[in-house]
Amino acid sequence: MKLYEIAKFTQGAFTNRVETLSSNVEITKVKPLSLKEFNETLGLAYRISNEKNVEITVPKEKLIPQLLTDTNSLILHTHTQKVALLPKKYSGLLLTNNFIKIKLVTNIDESFFEWYFNEHPAIQKQLAVLSEGTSFSLLKLSHLKDIEIDLPPTQQQIIIGKIVQLKKRKESLMAEKGELQQLYIQQRLIQSFNNK
Repeated sequence: MKLYEIAKFTQGAFTNRVETLSSNVEITKVKPLSLKEFNETLGLAYRISNEKNVEITVPKEKLIPQLLTDTNSLILHTHTQKVALLPKKYSGLLLTNNFIKIKLVTNIDESFFEWYFNEHPAIQKQLAVLSEGTSFSLLKLSHLKDIEIDLPPTQQQIIIGKIVQLKKRKESLMAEKGELQQLYIQQRLIQSFNNK
């Protein structure tokens, strides 16, 4: 089956088209989803250390729920061609034009689907074909909809999804442990220097 048969899609907004400086309309301040938050969710490194923490002013009528992140939709970054199931702390962020929201309409485990889309060779092969001959990799919504999907039974999806969540948790804890070890070693070195 094709992905469009099991999902609804929302393309992110161009911030310059939704942002307003007018005081004549009812407005809301909203923070756009950044690549830093997206990559953090996937456990990927992010090289830019001083990304701006900006909020933009948007007319309330343009701020529809489909353009905001939530905990039961997958978010695709069109350049990296990865999807992420964002945690609660990133709910309510504005999707910019580099992101597409994928709302699975059938009973599919989102954690499983995140792994399936990001890691399964059948999907990766299709994404490689879609990017062939281009110097700048970008997944268009029309191509995304036509990706061929082959899903296992729901119970198997749930098991794989739980394993994926545990794997992510372990990787996160291991990274945290490494950081704490580095801090400990640094403190011991400073103490030994000060005690000379």
